[in-house]
Amino acid sequence: MTTEQESAPTLEEIAAAGARRKRDAERLKQSTEALKELVLAALRDGEHRPTDVTKASDWTAAHVRKMARDAGIEPDERYKERADRLRKPVSPVGSEEKTG
Repeated sequence: MTTEQESAPTLEEIAAAGARRKRDAERLKQSTEALKELVLAALRDGEHRPTDVTKASDWTAAHVRKMARDAGIEPDERYKERADRLRKPVSPVGSEEKTG
């Protein structure tokens, strides 16, 4: 509903906004892919700590780890012990002990 001072948006305005949204979505996709490639290259190179790469990317550590593993990048030996220590053991379903 519009007031007397406001006019309803035209179909051209709606179409233009839709075109901007589509263009922006494509730019976001391209910039995301470019950032992903930079992050993976930095992790492969090993010059920067993974934590610093993650912070610079503004992605979560979990997201960066998943991208790295999906790309075949394993944890650096310097951080593997810590990663193993922090990893929660997964117990099989139905293996909980029942107390009486």
